[in-house]
Amino acid sequence: MVKLTRKAQILIFMLVLCLFFGFGYYLIRDTQKDEGKPKEVHYEIRVVAEDEKIMSTYIDSVSSQNASQIYKTYQVTVPKGTKIKDYSLTQEQSFSKYLKLEGSNNKDFLTKKSKQKITHYAYSMLLEGDVIEKTNTSTQEKIYEIVNARITYDQIPIVLLSNENSVCIRNTNKTKEKIINLQDFINDLKDVKKRENIISW
Repeated sequence: MVKLTRKAQILIFMLVLCLFFGFGYYLIRDTQKDEGKPKEVHYEIRVVAEDEKIMSTYIDSVSSQNASQIYKTYQVTVPKGTKIKDYSLTQEQSFSKYLKLEGSNNKDFLTKKSKQKITHYAYSMLLEGDVIEKTNTSTQEKIYEIVNARITYDQIPIVLLSNENSVCIRNTNKTKEKIINLQDFINDLKDVKKRENIISW
């Protein structure tokens, strides 16, 4: 059996030592990398509300003088905690729509028999969508959020009366008209349940 010299023995020992420490270093580094990674979160998802009318807005009443020539972004923001059916939104959510607010031409009459010409178009947006429940499979924490959101809008012809505290609106068939307080008109357009009484009657 060949006897190794002392130099050879030391060299082999140093080589084994380097391999040992090198392997240990990479092992520790990989472990730290894994510890630094955020744990993957898994959710169970179910739809708890479908095709809900969530929020209605009043944008503005536009005449021929203040009509827009360009499309602008209009936003619907649903605050955190908003109740939709029996569920409260976990976070604030915002949705937007591009609109060009056109004004009246001051030529069209409010109804077929009316002598009043349309002075303004009132604009209102309606946000509809579904609500999902996301359950964290590890912590069982539940999150509620709006998905499949869509925004529609209505352009409502009105006559702003001379005192500017009231407006005259028409029914869907353009056969009847009625006078309503301007602030009540705006408030009703902001209310999901009441807006239909303004738009369709």
